[in-house]
Amino acid sequence: MNEDTGHRILLFHGRGLISALIRWQTRGQFSHAAILCPNGDVLESWQGTGVRETRVSPGNGVTRFRVPYATAAQWAQVETFCRMEIGRKYDYLAIARFVSRRHMGENDRWFCSELVFSAFVFAGIRLLARIDASEVSPQLLSLSPMLTE
Repeated sequence: MNEDTGHRILLFHGRGLISALIRWQTRGQFSHAAILCPNGDVLESWQGTGVRETRVSPGNGVTRFRVPYATAAQWAQVETFCRMEIGRKYDYLAIARFVSRRHMGENDRWFCSELVFSAFVFAGIRLLARIDASEVSPQLLSLSPMLTE
């Protein structure tokens, strides 16, 4: 196990309509995913904004997960990937995939857990085996054996 770098995967228990629909369709408790950096930056893909860096202070309704086997260098790659994607649009069509169960092709837009999962793949860590990033919901991400609270 590697030293704790202060990085976390944040999984949120959202309260809005889209969050409720995501939780209902995925039969889970989580509706949003983001990366928390040690300096307090949050890297995420957010509805209406797309991929962004913010200083939102996670409070109630969020579970913080560690990835104990990720090295500091791998976390740096996760951050680099997310920062390279800042400005990309939110992928509303892929969210519809969770309702329709239809496979959606790759594009240049991101939804939250797809961004988080892809950032780890970029860093050489597959949080879940045999699944495409476009199929990873926040709830499914929470089931990764690589995550600990």
